[in-house]
Amino acid sequence: AINNTTLQLTPKGGEHTKLLTQQVIKNTNMKHLYSSIYIENGISRTELARRTHLSKTTVSTLVDELIERDFIADEGASHSDCVGRKPNCLKARTNQHFVIVISWVDNIAEAHVVDVAGTSVYSTRLTLKKGESYISLSQTCVYKDILSKYDPQRILGICVVVSAMIDAVRNEIYSTTLSLGPGGSGNLIHDLSFAFPEYPVALLEDTACYAYAEKIYTQVREKNFAFINFGRGIGATIFIEGNMLGKASGSVTQFGHYSVNPRGPLCICGNHGCLEAMFSESQIKARLEESGKTSCLLGRSAITFEDLGKAALYKDPAAIHTLQKMSRDLALALSNLICIVNPELIILGGKGQHLGTLFLEEVQHSLRDVGFRRMVDFSGVRYSQLQSDAYLNGAMKYFFDTYYSFLEPRPRAFYIG
Repeated sequence: AINNTTLQLTPKGGEHTKLLTQQVIKNTNMKHLYSSIYIENGISRTELARRTHLSKTTVSTLVDELIERDFIADEGASHSDCVGRKPNCLKARTNQHFVIVISWVDNIAEAHVVDVAGTSVYSTRLTLKKGESYISLSQTCVYKDILSKYDPQRILGICVVVSAMIDAVRNEIYSTTLSLGPGGSGNLIHDLSFAFPEYPVALLEDTACYAYAEKIYTQVREKNFAFINFGRGIGATIFIEGNMLGKASGSVTQFGHYSVNPRGPLCICGNHGCLEAMFSESQIKARLEESGKTSCLLGRSAITFEDLGKAALYKDPAAIHTLQKMSRDLALALSNLICIVNPELIILGGKGQHLGTLFLEEVQHSLRDVGFRRMVDFSGVRYSQLQSDAYLNGAMKYFFDTYYSFLEPRPRAFYIG
């Protein structure tokens, strides 16, 4: 079975079980220490021991191992103003370890080399041609390009990111614009599980990767929050008590196909008035025309969210009216989401944040009109603080935090979500 394949260790006997437990604890502690150093470069061993509640001996031993394995570096004594012996500064090392993040979008396979202590350092892309598949293109990107430039031993794993819902139980990718070819998603998932035998591979959903990046890199403090991604569709990822609901498969919720107007435009899913249909950039011109107001945008053949947001900022009557209508549609969907999971925070990311300040203010105002006030009053709404390529670091960090093991750096494993 390839569903959520994980490294299985089944030792026999009490001593083996005890050893396994010790190894799991060691791996957890090493990840905790590395993450603390990554977040606060320059932290000392003493401060690490205080924050992690580990003994100074344990911290020192594990830090030395991280240094030996080139994950962190000891930069020597700090330049702090403290009295007495200056503590040594620990920093995450760059250009040492990488995760390959492959994005499948439309008919393109784009591969990025992402530094585990930084950002994307290299990228390459290929376009599907007759007889090719996303997997064959990805293999070409990795084996003929990336691994000719980077030490294969420095690659910790490979993430494949798709804009789709991934069903780990049925081995299906659905609600997607990908050209899956003969055999559909079942064959694709099966083939992907064997495509890179030297590395662990994770198949992840793009909104979940964006959301994880937001959580880590903007240090979201709220334990219960939702991330709404406006891209080719509209996706949602939900965190409950700090944990991603349903892992990074995108199969827990289909927020984009919540209908806010049963008499609205026909959606590709077959229903009417879904958020994805109502909020599609292709619908903006029609919505502007429906407003009955003049607009400088109506002469354009294509109108983007950014165009609409800018026009509203400069007091275009039709743009303002359209944004108000769109904000009420989104508020209706968000109010139901709030009633179900009661998030403390809702983050709007992707193209949606280009709609601007007016749209965000209108969403916040409309929520108070259509939502359950007791919950809405305690649920904030803001735009993402990250750029559109944040999913790359999100995928890398999710893989590292969830699946990478210091005990066995490159197990032959395949993960979904």
